[in-house]
Amino acid sequence: MKITNIKTLKLHYPYKQWIADGCGSCGARGAFLILIETDTELTGIGESATFGGSMDAMEAIVEKQLKPLLLDEDPLKIEYLHQKMLWNNWANGRKGLVMGAISGIDIALWDLLGKAANLPICKLLGQITDKVQAYASAGFYAPGKTLDDLQKEIEGYMDRGFSAFKMKIGRTSNNHKMRLQFMNHGDFYLTPEEDKARIELVRRTIGPDKTLMLDMNCTWDFNDVLDSKKFFTENNIFMIEEPIRSDNTAGYIRLTKELGNIKVAGIESEQSISRFAELIASDAMDVVQASLGWSGGFSGCRTIASTAHAFHKLYTPHSFFSAVMTAANIQLAASMVNIPFIEAEENENPLRTDLLTEPLLVDEHMNYFVTDKPGLGIELNWDVVEKYAMK
Repeated sequence: MKITNIKTLKLHYPYKQWIADGCGSCGARGAFLILIETDTELTGIGESATFGGSMDAMEAIVEKQLKPLLLDEDPLKIEYLHQKMLWNNWANGRKGLVMGAISGIDIALWDLLGKAANLPICKLLGQITDKVQAYASAGFYAPGKTLDDLQKEIEGYMDRGFSAFKMKIGRTSNNHKMRLQFMNHGDFYLTPEEDKARIELVRRTIGPDKTLMLDMNCTWDFNDVLDSKKFFTENNIFMIEEPIRSDNTAGYIRLTKELGNIKVAGIESEQSISRFAELIASDAMDVVQASLGWSGGFSGCRTIASTAHAFHKLYTPHSFFSAVMTAANIQLAASMVNIPFIEAEENENPLRTDLLTEPLLVDEHMNYFVTDKPGLGIELNWDVVEKYAMK
């Protein structure tokens, strides 16, 4: 088998009303998909994360830097091709959009391997489960969104069977001068007291025992996090995600030590195996959150997850992408012993809900069924692709 072509798809879905997290805002959803064609009938599908970067730039990286390295190669020699892409882009390609592009290509190569072997990817990695629990990732900010609106949102997730929840916090007046003033819609924020009321409301709504996690998106100061330990404990917070700036390694090490049973999670923006190994070995986090489409695809993230397991840490892949990435996360989670659940981001997004010919199936408790179809086990709905394709 030989690689004959690599194509990219840039998809875009605009929101009528923007939403926000602790620092940034989101007015549209996008997806950068990669198709690897071969001299057989098989095509591999992957997705790259851009984290707000230009999809046009990502497209140029694939076309100009990576595609020439892969044409006429055997797509089943995945580790060889992964290393070839890394070493030929040593100075510019181990971080940022180039690494994101490599990650999406890696996912597509594993999809091809599964299709060639007629096995799902998790079988190739060593499957351990037939179901993967999802947690509802939601509770975003939006103009005019009230506490009643937030409560109804969370109740809707409970009605669908979710038992674990993550909400956005941190978009407050005390971080305006430090961060929000530089961001779009930076004049939209709450008081710290209003933010705490949101957390207390969600805890009351889901009850005392269901899992509740908080995502700060790097907006809190170190001392504010420590000072809130009692509040987190009183509200039975399982995990806080990226509480402080992602480059404050010393701060993460101290927080992980001093917060005790409140787990510290991160860092979705990191990309390399070596950087995650340093963070894991130094106890900078309890829960590792590398993104498949940003941190090396299956080849990178299975190593990161295994390293986390060796240091008795959990791994939950970050996801704010399309259904292709969700399918990939399911395959990885079904093969790793230290992934308790995966992120099911629940904002309106047809690139997540409508992109596939068949939806990703769940049971009544919001556990994803692990497909027995080969590769990622998915097919793209080309009518939806055409509808949201960037012209």
